[in-house]
Formats: sequence, structure tokens, C-alpha cells
Amino acid sequence: MMLAQQTLDALPANFWKSFCIALFAIIGLILAVVTIWALTRKPPKVEISDNPSPEFRKAPKRYNHDLSEQRYGEQTRRLDGHDAEIEQLWTTMRSEDAAIRRENGAKFDAILISLGEIKGELKNK
Repeated sequence: MMLAQQTLDALPANFWKSFCIALFAIIGLILAVVTIWALTRKPPKVEISDNPSPEFRKAPKRYNHDLSEQRYGEQTRRLDGHDAEIEQLWTTMRSEDAAIRRENGAKFDAILISLGEIKGELKNK
């Protein structure tokens, strides 16, 4: 009954200092014991359970030389075909370009002749 009537202000300052030091000492001691126990503890032995036993089978081949050669030949054949088509298109474009240049040249020559005639008519007036 006497403790229930006491207030915290009635306790001396040295008591709180001693209480905190004792509390930190107990916590440090517990941490030291747990650390020593964790460091000295040996892990349990690992045992492989063969129940059911592992199944072994041959893995499929990852590299098939014949298939790689076949694919390489197919790609080479297709690229050669594309190269031939591209070359044919360039040849066609070059011949059409020459024809267009000749046609435009003839038109420009006709325009120059017409401009010369107009200029001559203007000078005569």
C-alpha cells in the first residue's frame, strides 16, 4: 500500500541513473549470450531425400549441324535472289532515267527555240 502512494518525483536521481545503467547492462548481456549461441551453433546436416528417386534422361541436342547448314543455304539462296532483283530494278531505273533525260532535253530544246522565236518577233516590232 505504501508503494502505491509514492510518486516518481519522490525517487532520487541516482536511482534513475542506476536503473538505466542496469537495464543497458542486462540488454547487453542478453545480446552477448545470443551472439555467442548463434556463433557456436552448428547447422543441421543436410540430407538428400531420394524419395522418389531422381529421373535421368538424355537431354535433346542443342545444336544440329545439318539443320544449320540447310538454313544457311536457304538464306543464301534467298539473298542471292533478292540481290538479282535489286540489280534488275537499278538497271531498269538507269535506263528509264536516260530516256526521261532525253525526253526532257528535247522539250527544253523546243522551249528554247520557241523563246528565241518570240524574242526575234519582239525585236522586229
